[in-house]
Order: sequence, then C-alpha cells, then structure tokens
Amino acid sequence: METEVLARWKEEKTFEQTVEKNKASGEEFVFYDGPPFPTGNPHHGTIFVSILKDLIPRYKTMRGYYVPRSWGWDCHGLPIETLAEKNLGIKEKTEIESTLGVKAFNDECRKIVSEFNDSWEIYIDKLGRWVDFGNPYSTASREFMESVIWSFAECYKKGLIYKDYRVNPYCYRCETPLSISDTRLDDATRPKQDRAITVKFQSETDANTYFLAWTTTPWTLPSNLALAVGEDISYAFVTVEKETFILAEALVSSFAKEFGEEPTIQKVTLGKELLGMKYKPLLPYFRDQNPNGFCVISADFVSTEDGTGIVHTAPAFGEDDYWTCRSHNIGVIAPVNEKGEFTDEVSHFSGRNVHEANPDIIKYLKEQGLVVRDETIEHNYPHCWRCRNPLIYRAVDAWYFSVEKIKEKLIANNALISWKPESVQEGRFGKWLENARDWNISRNRYWATPIPVWECSQSDCGHRVVLGSLEELETKAGSTLEDLHKENLDTIHFACEQCGSQMTRVPEVLDGWYESGSMPYGQFHYPFEHAEHFRSHFPADFIVEYTGQIRGWFYYLHVLSTALFDRPAFQNCLVHGTLLAADGKKISKSLKNYTDPMELMKKYGADALRAYLLSSHAVQMADLAFRDDGVEEMVKSLSLPLWNALSFFTTYAEIDEIDSEQLDLTQHESHLTDLDRFILSEIEITIRQVQEELDEYNVHEAAKYLPKFLDTLNNWYIRRSRQRVWAPEKNSPDKLAFYSVLYTTLQRFTQILSPFCPFIAESVWKALGNSESVHMSAWPTIDGTRCNEDLSKRVALAREIISAGLSLRSKASIRVRQPLQELQLAILEELSLESQLPAIQEELNVKSIAIIKDPSLIGERIGKANSRLIGPRYGKDAKRIFSALKSGNFTIDDDGKINIDELVLEHDEAQVVYVGKEGADVEAVKGAVLTFDFNISEELKIEGLARDLVRQIQELRKEADFNISDRIALAVQGGDQVLAAHENYITQETLTAERLPKLENADIEKTVVIGESNVTIQLSRIS
Repeated sequence: METEVLARWKEEKTFEQTVEKNKASGEEFVFYDGPPFPTGNPHHGTIFVSILKDLIPRYKTMRGYYVPRSWGWDCHGLPIETLAEKNLGIKEKTEIESTLGVKAFNDECRKIVSEFNDSWEIYIDKLGRWVDFGNPYSTASREFMESVIWSFAECYKKGLIYKDYRVNPYCYRCETPLSISDTRLDDATRPKQDRAITVKFQSETDANTYFLAWTTTPWTLPSNLALAVGEDISYAFVTVEKETFILAEALVSSFAKEFGEEPTIQKVTLGKELLGMKYKPLLPYFRDQNPNGFCVISADFVSTEDGTGIVHTAPAFGEDDYWTCRSHNIGVIAPVNEKGEFTDEVSHFSGRNVHEANPDIIKYLKEQGLVVRDETIEHNYPHCWRCRNPLIYRAVDAWYFSVEKIKEKLIANNALISWKPESVQEGRFGKWLENARDWNISRNRYWATPIPVWECSQSDCGHRVVLGSLEELETKAGSTLEDLHKENLDTIHFACEQCGSQMTRVPEVLDGWYESGSMPYGQFHYPFEHAEHFRSHFPADFIVEYTGQIRGWFYYLHVLSTALFDRPAFQNCLVHGTLLAADGKKISKSLKNYTDPMELMKKYGADALRAYLLSSHAVQMADLAFRDDGVEEMVKSLSLPLWNALSFFTTYAEIDEIDSEQLDLTQHESHLTDLDRFILSEIEITIRQVQEELDEYNVHEAAKYLPKFLDTLNNWYIRRSRQRVWAPEKNSPDKLAFYSVLYTTLQRFTQILSPFCPFIAESVWKALGNSESVHMSAWPTIDGTRCNEDLSKRVALAREIISAGLSLRSKASIRVRQPLQELQLAILEELSLESQLPAIQEELNVKSIAIIKDPSLIGERIGKANSRLIGPRYGKDAKRIFSALKSGNFTIDDDGKINIDELVLEHDEAQVVYVGKEGADVEAVKGAVLTFDFNISEELKIEGLARDLVRQIQELRKEADFNISDRIALAVQGGDQVLAAHENYITQETLTAERLPKLENADIEKTVVIGESNVTIQLSRIS
C-alpha cells in the first residue's frame, strides 16, 4: 500500500502541489531544518526528528499556510575529515600538510560530500516525509561560506571576536581544540578508568613537612606550578612517624589506612594561613622558569568532597587552573605538543603520549618516595565527539566569540521563545545561558570555512585585517575565487597598510557549529542576495531537534542571531528526547540492540512507526526505551481499526448499492438518531482537540486522540449500528442516515489523521471516492453546531458503566451471552442517562435496569488509600486518614477529592470505592455504582444457550467463507428446547432463509457443545 502511494505522489507531484496551492493566498509558515551530515545511514534519532519535521509542515499546509521546505547538508567538519583520512590512509594530521597537501585533502572531502549516501533520500521517502531534495543548501557552497565570513566580520566589528591563549578541550588525535559544548554532545563525556594518586609536595622550609594533593591526571604533574587551597577550609598538620602531612581536616579519616586510626594532629589552621608557603617541584624541570610559582594559592573551586582539600594546579592543562594561576600572576608552561606528546623539556618522558606515560610517571614518583596512595577509579571523562579519543585540556592560541558580553541579551531573547516542553526555557537552556562562557570558534583543521583574518608577518606590527565578502577577497587576491576553502584563501597575500610587510591569513578554520548556526541567513546567501526574502523569513516560526541540541544547534543559532540581529532565531522550539534500546541502554551498532528503522517500516509500515513515536512522551523530551512491539501495537490500535471501519462501510454500502449522491449528510438530518448525533459530535470534538494541541505543538497530546476516537467509532458507533445495516430494505431513511454519518465521519477523521499517518490516510481517502489527494484538502473546519458536550458526557458515563458491568460479570465467571434478570444502578452525577439505558441494558445483556437513588443501598462507600504516598506526605496524620477511609467517614468535594476534616486528598492519594453488602459484588465508576442480580432462571439459561448457538453458526459462516449478505439454509440436530424457544431470534441473526431437519449436501457441518449437549450444525449457501 505505502509503495503504491509513494509512486502516486511522485507521479502526480503531490508534494509540490500542496506547497504551491497556498503560495499566492496563504500566509507563510517558516520552518528551519537543521542540516545533518551526509555520512552514514539515518538512525532512530534522525528518523524520529524527521517525523516531527514532517508532521508540523503538513498540518500547517492544511491550515492554509505556504510551507516550503528545502533540504540542507552540513558538509564541513571532523565527520567528513575523518572519512577522508580513512580513505587516504592518513595516520597523523601532519601528513595532510607535509605529504598530501591541503588541496588534495580537501578535494577528497569534496568527493565524499558530492557522493553523499543516497540512503538518506530512500529512508526519508519511505518514512513519508515531504522535503525538497532537489534544491538543498550546503554549508560548503561558496554562497553559504560567504554569508558565514560576513557574519564573522560583522561580529568582529562589534568587538565580539578576539584571539587569546587559554585552556580548551583538546583532541590530540585530530590535533584541534574543541568547545565546551562539544564535550556535552551525546556520550562525549562517558565513564573511563584511570589511576588516581595522592602525592606529597615537600615544603621549601621544612624537609619533613609535605602538602598532600590528589590527581586523576598524573601526566599533568610535571607541569605543576601551584597548590590551591580554600581560604576558609580547616587544614590539619598530621604527623606520621617523622613526617608531617598537610591536608583538609575533614579528610584525615579517609587516610586511616595510611595514617592509622588515630593519627597525631599537631595543629589545625585555616587555608588562608597557608597562602604563600613555598614547596619544591615534584620533578626538576621548571623550578627557575616561573618566579611566582611553586607556592600555595587560594581558589574558590577547592572542596572537601574528595581528595585532600589541596588541588594540584597546572595552568596549561586545566581551565580552573589557568584562570586561578593567571589571577596570581603565575605564567603558563605547556610542555605537551599538538600530538599530545611531552616535549624535550620533560626529558624523562620526551616524545611519549601523555596518557600512555601515566604509568611511568607514577613509577618515577614512587621511586622518589612521593606517592602516598595509588588507586584505580572510574570517572566521567570527556572524549572527542567524532574520533572518540580521550581529550585533554590544553592551553592553545584560539579565536573566541565573546558570549559573555551579550549574555543579558541572550537571556532576554530567550524569554521571547516558546519552548516545548516549557521547562527548557528557564531550565536547561536558561541555565546554560546563565553560565555561558566565551566560545572557542577556531579549529586547527582544513575542511571548513576559513577564519577570514589576515595578520601582519612583522611580529611587532600587530596589524590585522578582516575580510567579510567575496568582493573584498577577490580584490585582495587580484583574481576570481570560485571556492573559499583554506587552500584558496591561504594563497592570498597583500601588503600591510601600516608597515608594508606581508599580510598572511591565520591558519585556523571555523567551528562547524558556527556554520550550522549561520543557517538562517547562509541558506539565502544573505546579505549578498535575497535580503528582503531573508528578513521576511526571520526568525523561524518553528524548529525541532533532540535534547542534545539545547547546548548545540539551538544555542549557536541563538548566539549568532542575538549578536547580529538582537532577535531570537526561532519563535517556537520543540525538544524531543533520546531513543534508547528496549533495555534502556544506548542504541549501539556494535551491540546490535535495535532493529533497523527500514526493517520496521517494511514489517509494520511507516505510519505505525510514525504513530508510535508521535504518541510517545519522547516528543516532550523524555527518553524512550524503543520497543518494536510498540510499533506493532499502533497497527492494532490505529491502522487496523481504521481499515475495519472503512471495510464495514464499503462492504455494506456496496451490498446496498449506495451511490455518492446518497451520502450527503444534509439530506438525512431528520433521520439522525441519538447515536448518529453522538458520533458526529465526537468527530468535531476530536478535530478541535487535535487542532488545539497541534497549534501549541503538543504533538503527543494530539496524537492520543486518534486511536481513542477510532475505538469509539468501531466499538460503539459501528457495533451498535449493525442492526440498522442488516435491515432488509436497501434505501430506508435510517440506513441512509447511517451511511452518510459514517462516510462523513471517516472523511473528516482521515483529514486530521493525514499529517500523522499520511499513507493510510491517503489510501482511505481514495477508497472513499475522492479523486484528489487528502493532503490537498484543507483542515476540516470545526462545526460547532454538532458539538454536544452533554451528549458526549452521557455516552462516556454509559460506556464506563458498561465496562464496570462487564468486569463484574467476569469476576462472577458469567459470560456476556448469558442474560441476567436485573442491573441495579445508582447514578451519582447529575446527568440524565435515560437515553442511554437501552444501550446499557443491551450491552450488559440484562432484562431490566433498576435505578437506585441511594448508592448506600447497593454498597458501602469507603476510601482506597495509596499508602505509598500518604505515609510520607502526611506523617502523623496518616493513621487518621487510613481510619477515616476505611470507615467511609469523609466527604467528596466538587473536584471529586476526598475531604477528611481539614485535609484534602489528591486524586493519586485515595479514591472512592464501594464494597457490596452481604458479600455482593459491586463496581463503582466516577459517576455511578452498580451490581447485578446473578440468579439465573431456567428461562434465562435457555436464552443464553440460544445466543451461544447463534455464535457457533456465525463462526461456521466465516469458516465456509460465506459473504456477509448470503442467505443460508440451516439444519440443527440437538438443542431442541433452545430452538423451540428462540427459533425466530436464531434465524434472524444468522440470515437463515430456510430451516430444515437435515441437509444432505451441506456446505459445512460441525458438531459443537451447547450447554451440556452435543449439537450438530449444517449450513448451505442459498444466495
């Protein structure tokens, strides 16, 4: 079915038609599509967000908006470079410049991008997402890159971009610094085992006194330049044998193994008294290079949660260390090169990778007698988000965006954004903004937009030029530039305006986040083209991505938009959660703990996958343990019920030769029943509910109304209308009214279903006789005249009563086909159920209903407590609550809450139940209490057997593959008493035209047990 629909859409250009139909008259709805990398296949996460990116534009199109949506590719950055290195056999970054050349390397990156995996289009099509793949924007195009360098130049003019030497997360495999947010991506920070050591630093003034410091990065110890303490923390001088150790008093007990259970504490002093004390370096490398180093300093990040309360500080390899030492005029010494190897300055470990050198550094320190404790710990450690290598923190020259300068504007503009869920605004996004730090926007790589800065080669000149357009670049180059990548811009040199020396471009390229954050204007080549178009399409009405983008794309869009335009980049933002494997673990190719989305779509259909995800709480940022059977469940609760409803309509409409002109509902208004008016009310209410929720981007709330309505349509309206369809007269007013109501209801439901499940909606729409696509139709206008909330409440209560009655029957082990004499019913709500009593009577198969005014005549009212909640919440009052609930000594307020004296219990804390008198079974729903007379007379028993016989005959009709309308000849041997009492009922229900003692050539024959008797049934088709 879905394959045929896809083919028809492409042949008829349905997507293009839906976009164009609103272009002239419709208001535009602006949607920004975050660009994915063109590498690899789509996974569960990208499939999920694609469904959301399809739903809202489809809905807005049906509401009359013009919603163009073009695809985009994020073509730059480490993901592409990593593939290029693999293809070219590059092991080290230095090979790119020294052996291969930047142009050849970037050419390979271009090739990868140009031959992007077409699986994206295959998956997206299969999913039913509509997007224009024919005109994608690319972050690697000359036009996009020109917009990026323009934004850089603008921000530089505003004083928001500067160069500095400071500590950043650093990947020595990729040989580039990263930003703080890169370490927050997905599982970039994850568990890692490391050796942690406690070392002793000898006092400069007392050879037997040592400061104890704990570190999880022993490789930074050769670069130690200070020890940090908390000024108001108490420090103990602990003597063990001939040595005295200084550490936080609160942590002395944690060294019982090393110090003994009752160590000798010579004195205790505050950290402020230790400031300025000098100590000897652990390793003999930099003693004379930093006159202000190797002393005790204060820092506010020191705590007594772990370690020793004294922090070893290496300013080149820790952000806190860097700023603390900088404030104390302690310089930076960084004896680690770009590859993460010790330089010759650290002679014992020269050329060794820092992590690999850890064991030998520990061994060396132990040989010097400087290690007090050596242990292995597991801690969360940052890794490169692309190559997965462990990161280090390293001081490097880099370019920074001064986020802190515009922090207040960022916070103010955040207040203008509508977030879903709302908690993101002041929660994760708001808190991230409050703590925002300047952004490292430079990377020491190749395949990205070059930083458009030229500096004078004369070191004491300091002149700098920023070029922000292709025109400026070509003027300086003296030639046309077809491409703006590094290999082309690096060849541009010109004379310094101040000293005449040569100006050379700085080597760095921009962070990929800068480029994706430039998408709003970059996709239009603003400001060089389409300036008015951009201004009318900014900010976006809507964007959506997963929770990781709170500190990623959402953040960088917000920063650049605020910096350039002092406006948010988007007005409405939906943040969805992360999809996990069924066991709650991360979805992993290596673990093979998930089913490929393509396989799921082939097995269950794309609509079932869409419905499963759209109705999940993952839409509202919750994590979802993805279950394949959850997709299967949507087939059962949505797809099949809709097909069943359609099949019922088309089957009987064909039998009765109903034509389209007879389906005009307005022709049958005078013949509508209460049941008809109910389902017409329900579909209008459902349209309103779905519309209201989608208008607020409450997608999962909107989605839940769809299966709910289908349940009402199938299991109430259609099931209770079967007798009308089975009436022999083809064109009776009642039958035509039913067909017109069901047709109208299916039409309108299919329209509101179409953004959620476009394939089945299209198929049903076509089966209903519509020539044009459902997606070309407008969202149905709510007919308020048909909304009858009172009727809906009455039917809802009736259905609850029926459900409770069926539960009572089940408890008593009495099948529904067995009639009972009486239902006793007390209605608690002020609703007239008179019109619903026949339905209740029929559904519960009772001869009569006795309305009881006083529910206490049926059962005793008590309260059922949720002790798990009441105990902790109410403390000493809990006993009083339990007693009152058990005795029924409470009142019910207008909200249905239980009141016990001054206490008001919430709905989740207690609920009202009824206990039957003298052991009778009683059921209670919110608006009623009920019980049955379970005494079964012989007459009732025989009637129940007649119903059993009808069921067996119907089953045989199915087995014989008779058509629904076929009349039959019936012979029954046995069950004479049943036949005698209920022959008319049996023949009418089974479409029996002729009843005979025996059939010689029956189409089907079977012996079954009815009650305690064997009964042989024979059937033959007559017509």
